[in-house]
Amino acid sequence: MSETVKRGLLEATEPVRMYSSSALHAARYRRYVGAQANLLQAADELQNEPDLPALAVVDEGRRVRGILRRDRLFALLGKPFGREVLGRSKVAELIEEVPSFDAHADLFEVAERMLPEQSRLGGPEAQGGGEREGRRTGEPAFCTLVGEDGRFLALLSTQDLANYLSRMTQDDIELAGRLQERLLAAQGGSEGGPGARASTSAWSVEAWSRPAKGVGGDFYYSRRLEDGRLFLALCDVSGKGVAASLIVSMVWGMLRMYDFRKGLRELVLALNESIVATFHMEKYLTGVFLIYDPATRALLCADMGHSHCLVLRDSRPRALKGPKGNLPIGVEAELDPVIYPYRLRPGDAVFLYSDGIVEQEGPALAEFGELRLVGLVASAMAGGRALHEILPQALDAHRGGTPQQDDMSFLLLSTP
Repeated sequence: MSETVKRGLLEATEPVRMYSSSALHAARYRRYVGAQANLLQAADELQNEPDLPALAVVDEGRRVRGILRRDRLFALLGKPFGREVLGRSKVAELIEEVPSFDAHADLFEVAERMLPEQSRLGGPEAQGGGEREGRRTGEPAFCTLVGEDGRFLALLSTQDLANYLSRMTQDDIELAGRLQERLLAAQGGSEGGPGARASTSAWSVEAWSRPAKGVGGDFYYSRRLEDGRLFLALCDVSGKGVAASLIVSMVWGMLRMYDFRKGLRELVLALNESIVATFHMEKYLTGVFLIYDPATRALLCADMGHSHCLVLRDSRPRALKGPKGNLPIGVEAELDPVIYPYRLRPGDAVFLYSDGIVEQEGPALAEFGELRLVGLVASAMAGGRALHEILPQALDAHRGGTPQQDDMSFLLLSTP
């Protein structure tokens, strides 16, 4: 139960205990007035509450009768003889009926009822600009929130509901971005820094990733296996944002726990089964999965619809792909991946990248392009420079003031 705070004719409820998903979290207004109160007195007291757009109207048992809108009340007050008319009127005469919900109802259930779809998705009606349930254009909608005993607890506006959901989404995006940074840091980079390098006498690996919108669907992964081989992967999840980051986290976890003695084919099948079961073919990923054996220079490759993979031999690029292409992971429930074997030569390098790099446009709408990218890779290797330092500089110089259009990632395996 809540206590009541009295301030003249207008009264306010004290905050009560809220569950984590309660609609009460989004409600800012707790002031109410009795239905039999005098309208002029209510208007005079409301003058001292400039940030209050409406009041809940209640009966003697504090059961909700409706709401009293500030703008409509003051519009009447401004008319000729307005004060005289309001002085003879009761609040009940200006009541507007609105929906009422249990105060502990799930926030998203209330949003489904109160907000148009475009508002829930961040569209223009999130600002209360749409026509709904007979309201005048520009007026926000309201609903009342009541306790288990039916007594008024709070007044919730569509404006506040949309803003609260927007903040929740932004908080989720920021958290997902921090988690992705930590995943990349676990691959050898530093937290907050997207580049990573690792090397032995038999190979060196360099990788880099930069999302377009704080959190993205690109990621790379490398792991030394117990038998001396090296596993590498670069993936590009469809879409961006929190949904894409969920797939990134799920795949990253599966790669970390997978028993690679089962082989690449079983890995791809396991990933496909998990993504299809979780996202029902609404999300998918393209990716390249490699196992390199430095003792024999044998390379196993599963290119799952990605295609952006090259072998650089004598600084010249060669496509790393077999005669038959594989579908992306998550597109179909039944997958029959083909794993292709290759043999690297001394000095060869394997370069994997996402299309966000080559498709990045500059002010003149010219794309960065694969030719320029391969030239940078060859130059970095020849000069012993870090590609994850010079490539971002080149990309930023190319795009100028043009926003980054897609997530960007690369993974480079070099052999002596």
